Amino acid sequence: MKIKAILFDLDGTITRPVLDFDLIRREIGGVEGPILEAMGHMTAEGYRRAEEILLRHEFVAAEDSQLNHGVHKLWEWMRSHDLKIGLVTRNQRSSVARICELHDLSFDAIFTREDGPAKPDPFAVQSVCGQMAIDPHDTLMVGDHLFDLVCGRRAGAGSVLITTNQDHRDYHHEADYVIDSLTELPAIVEGIDEQ
Repeated sequence: MKIKAILFDLDGTITRPVLDFDLIRREIGGVEGPILEAMGHMTAEGYRRAEEILLRHEFVAAEDSQLNHGVHKLWEWMRSHDLKIGLVTRNQRSSVARICELHDLSFDAIFTREDGPAKPDPFAVQSVCGQMAIDPHDTLMVGDHLFDLVCGRRAGAGSVLITTNQDHRDYHHEADYVIDSLTELPAIVEGIDEQ
């Protein structure tokens, strides 16, 4: 088997986690669990209000974003090894664009919540792989949350958990690989390619 692409989550994976989801839930009011799913059950007015709150937090997070250790070095390694780079995020496209601009990041394919069903639905990974003309089985999905791992697995991708989320121990069992830093990814890819 040969890995042809690596797909990444954004918040907590490429960037340091800064979004305070508990604060966002409190500001919206009456929300428990995943915010996007809760918004899907709101009235049109409730959805509009919740979206304004979420967009405001995401805009601030983008402006304040900091990359996790080793991102640029990893990008150089992936590009030098002809690996495609995909982004699968529940974030908004304008925040993604701002983060890419601030940190000089480029992707071969991007999927945001505006593009269709969000993670953990496998459509997100399937869509990014389709854009790059790569089979999901030839990819790794890297993320810090259960939804990243489930999304990747359901689509047929290998799953890599990065331990930046405080709850990461709750879903170690869902990951094919567990890393503490993105700098560990090249060794995983090389190990898979040698199998």
